[in-house]
Amino acid sequence: MRAMTPAEIRGSIRNADDRVRRTMLLPRALGELDWSVRDVLAWRDPRARHRGYLVRWAAAPSGGASPEGLLLTIARAPGRPDRAVMCTFCRFTARFEEVALFTAPRAGAAGLRGDTVGVLACEDLACHARVRQAPLRGPLDPPVEEIVAARVAGLAERIDAFFADVLGAGPRGS
Repeated sequence: MRAMTPAEIRGSIRNADDRVRRTMLLPRALGELDWSVRDVLAWRDPRARHRGYLVRWAAAPSGGASPEGLLLTIARAPGRPDRAVMCTFCRFTARFEEVALFTAPRAGAAGLRGDTVGVLACEDLACHARVRQAPLRGPLDPPVEEIVAARVAGLAERIDAFFADVLGAGPRGS
């Protein structure tokens, strides 16, 4: 992933109004991020802890790439803390309190009607780092690089599908 400017990030959020884009806090160390190990820029807003954001480069109709982002809102789901829950994006299993239900308002008219898309995701939105962790291997497992490459590809596919669903081109698109 190549670096993005603050203006590109703010302008990319497709399912939020101008007030949200103006007031959102960007990641603290934006200038120091290692963009080469990211497929998506994901963070929680430190001022509005119920908000999170996903921003990625998406193919533009003109042939290049443009930033595309989504606003997420965290919803505390009642549950039992002794349960393990799997993140939809990275497919890692964590304790119940480490995975949260995020909702994203659909873009356009559907979002204005109140339609949302929900996803269980790591509460810290650090899936890009988790998929790159070296796994424990058994003697018959493929090389670590293959496992990590498959995880990274799977994360990209699932994030693409989520974006398509929220932006109206997905399975339940409107």
